[in-house]
Amino acid sequence: MPKVEIKNQKIWVGKKEVPLISGEVHYWRLNPNYWPDVLRRVREMGLHIISTYVPWDFHEYKRGHYDFTGATDEARNLKAFLELTRKEGFWLIIRPGPYIYSEWPHDGVPDYAYKFHRLHPKFLSYAAEYLKHVTKVFKPYLASRRGGHIILVQADNEIDSWPDVFGHQYGLSNKPGLFQDFIKRLYYGNLEALNEAWGTEYSSFDEVAPFIATMLPGEKGLPLKGDHELKRHLDYFKFKYYYAFEVAKWSVEAYRNFGIDVPIYLNTYPFFYAHDWSTLQGTSDLVGLDLYPSNELAEDEFEHRKLCDKIRYLSSVSKLPFIAEFQSGIWHGRHYETSVLTPNHYRMICLSAFLGGVKGWNWYMLVNRDNWYMSPINEWGRVRGELYDVFKQLVSVFHRLNPPSLKKLTDVAVTFNPIQYAARTLSHNSPVLVALYQADVDYEICDPRFTLPKKKVLFYSGNQWLEKDAHENLYRYVKNGGTLVAFRDFPRKNDQFKSYQTIGFEEPVRTLFEFKRQFTLHINRSHKPVNMISSVYVFKAQGCVKFQADLGAYGKQTVGYVKNIGKGKIIHFGVEPTPELVLEVINYLKISLISYSLTRDVKTALFSRGKKYYLVAVNNGKEDKSAAVYLPALSKIKGKMIVRDLLNGQKTICSRERRHPMDFHIARKDGRIFELTAKNAG
Repeated sequence: MPKVEIKNQKIWVGKKEVPLISGEVHYWRLNPNYWPDVLRRVREMGLHIISTYVPWDFHEYKRGHYDFTGATDEARNLKAFLELTRKEGFWLIIRPGPYIYSEWPHDGVPDYAYKFHRLHPKFLSYAAEYLKHVTKVFKPYLASRRGGHIILVQADNEIDSWPDVFGHQYGLSNKPGLFQDFIKRLYYGNLEALNEAWGTEYSSFDEVAPFIATMLPGEKGLPLKGDHELKRHLDYFKFKYYYAFEVAKWSVEAYRNFGIDVPIYLNTYPFFYAHDWSTLQGTSDLVGLDLYPSNELAEDEFEHRKLCDKIRYLSSVSKLPFIAEFQSGIWHGRHYETSVLTPNHYRMICLSAFLGGVKGWNWYMLVNRDNWYMSPINEWGRVRGELYDVFKQLVSVFHRLNPPSLKKLTDVAVTFNPIQYAARTLSHNSPVLVALYQADVDYEICDPRFTLPKKKVLFYSGNQWLEKDAHENLYRYVKNGGTLVAFRDFPRKNDQFKSYQTIGFEEPVRTLFEFKRQFTLHINRSHKPVNMISSVYVFKAQGCVKFQADLGAYGKQTVGYVKNIGKGKIIHFGVEPTPELVLEVINYLKISLISYSLTRDVKTALFSRGKKYYLVAVNNGKEDKSAAVYLPALSKIKGKMIVRDLLNGQKTICSRERRHPMDFHIARKDGRIFELTAKNAG
């Protein structure tokens, strides 16, 4: 029997590689008479994988009575849909819940079970009974069986504790519960340690209550007044992470116990307040991201960067970084906000996903259904030409690229600590990330709690506190030869908010507040000085290479330094980063950029496979551009290169001299992708 597994960021069924690009089709929301027509349109698009939910409450039409063969309603004929998709040669991703959400009453859970939260003993008992029935139906179709075609199973869906619904059951009200149990374990039953950390005077763990500063958009909430309240706030998010992990663990184990032996995956929100993505990966075979951008990424000026950064972070924790739900159409209600989703919108978000390093995705919804609009295929198997053609084009590009086989070319990485973002103790518009993005410096993202990538330079983006393990990992990175760069926010405390210095950063000797006049910072003698407007940390930096700034009446002050530690070094600036400053740091370190755009709002990334290179360029601007992109990474290739536009198939030949940029037109809110091959490379 074939083994289904994930290795080298790919899905394998035996010795057959299955590219992970798929589309969502909800069989029970379509007239079964149109199933063949819908599947035909999907195949003509070039897709070979279909994904579908299985709604628990629809198939359990009466408590204790299940219909998976259409005896009570032909739309309940899951078995017929499984047979048809197998016959038509599709691979299948199945998502049986227990929860499915999907704009369905009670998120797909029957009324009698929905009364209890996901870890409640009654809910677990009810859910196990349902899973016993549904797995019995689809288990014969697993790709690990002869002739089977189910390659992935999703356990539950976007696991969320939903405190607004079930908080009283957790102990967030008057009666103690899971929350108090968790806090007691977190502090090893030491009430004195808890009171010291939180600044409280509890006489029992049963009295413990969370402190939630503010989470809803636009909400003022209670301010965090000091380290005690911040620690209390963070422990609440640790509880939410714990809850999601325990639900995930139970769900995955339940499926395994019912004989599911293909990879099981979990999906996450596109933010961090409910899930720690890394721990979800630890309890499953695969973790994917659900992503629904605003129309043309117009939510704010940073949405494009945030989309790419989410995929960059996912790439650091997932065995196969894929978008488990990628916007294709929109649900009822949100359509008032998004307006019409245009063809260029889909090109832009898909190419931005490539730029971030994605290896696969599932379009949700590929086919319309009740309370869902603007998909490329409608409920009767008819296509919306202007959208369908773009999706077909993108599928073709995906297969041409084969993303898991590509190597992302960059020598730069950035730290990213999810709980700091979840608790809003760090803005999503981190100055470091914004500066790198504006300078068009491509980078990887890594979580400092785990093994760090072997990149030439690592920029620190985060608060001034970190877990001890993260401090130690950063120290090892530097000691073993890496260069760590930090600015005004640098790691100087542990997650108990106590002073903790293992890396070697210096504390400033003074701060010049409200320094609003422009000053110059000298880094490279052969380069122009960097102009800054920022409040400034001043350092003693004895025995270090010093960076000085002329502060007028204040004289020359040391506002940065380089310190050697082991085989590596740290670079520390007491100013906020700017695009010009991060570029000067990269020049100082003699690191050559891989690709960079001279055109405002045009962002790039370069990938390689063998002797071929792939340039992804996205224009997040509001007008068409004549882009100029330099490719220093290809400067050593002699002669000319064949450049093929993968979106329209056009081929040109261009010079690869370093001093000549690659020039091309790129439409507003759109993207281009090019395959570059040395003319003499076979």
